[in-house]
Amino acid sequence: MRSLFSNILAVLLPIAVFGTSPSKANLFAPADKLPKATDSLSFDFSANIQSRHVWRGTLTCSAWNIQPTVNLSKGNFLAGAWAANAFNNSYSEFDLYASYTIGSFTIAVLDYFCPDETLAFNRLFDFNQQTTQHTIDATLTYNGPNQFPITIMASTLIWGDDVDDDGNSYFSTYIEAGYSLKPWVNTQFNLIAGFTTHKGYYAQGASMINLGLQFERPLLICDNFSLPIFGKIHMNPYTENIYFIFGFTLGS
Repeated sequence: MRSLFSNILAVLLPIAVFGTSPSKANLFAPADKLPKATDSLSFDFSANIQSRHVWRGTLTCSAWNIQPTVNLSKGNFLAGAWAANAFNNSYSEFDLYASYTIGSFTIAVLDYFCPDETLAFNRLFDFNQQTTQHTIDATLTYNGPNQFPITIMASTLIWGDDVDDDGNSYFSTYIEAGYSLKPWVNTQFNLIAGFTTHKGYYAQGASMINLGLQFERPLLICDNFSLPIFGKIHMNPYTENIYFIFGFTLGS
């Protein structure tokens, strides 16, 4: 895992890899927050444009970037792709994911791939754990009822470049709780708190690493068109960093 490892999607806390149309999830995250599957075959595409990118309390991109998301779902199954590309070419990421929902629970597997934009070749098909640029994440998310809109997500990096100096996997684990509320019409707030359980990618030991406030609402452009805009404030108590992100979503 490298400093520019983008961190993404959304099973998983369905407020994250999903934007205005395809899923509200796009507004607030990348690959760890996947949208919900639908009974009929459904195809969705959207893109976030935002000032920077923070994943689980870590700043992965400090430049304006575009984050396209595409999802195909049917019944309880969903598969999709998410990417992030900085306008100044300082950061790039491409993720694939699949999820399955059973009642209030969603399980997902995500493949994070972060190529180096300065290289002509990036070993996309290198799956040797000691040299790969892939990281595999397994997540389990609980989505509460509408009367109590809480989400609880547990994630473990089960394979890839999340290794120590001896080449052994850290199995870095992250647990996040989120709560959504709508204090005003067309305005949504999301409160999140996340921590890691042991030494690994996120910190040198068990630590609270992500406290966040995310908000979104439509910006009326004209009578027949509004643009979903959002803001995100994330603080990492472990690194003592804080970030304020602004962006908007273009949806299908």
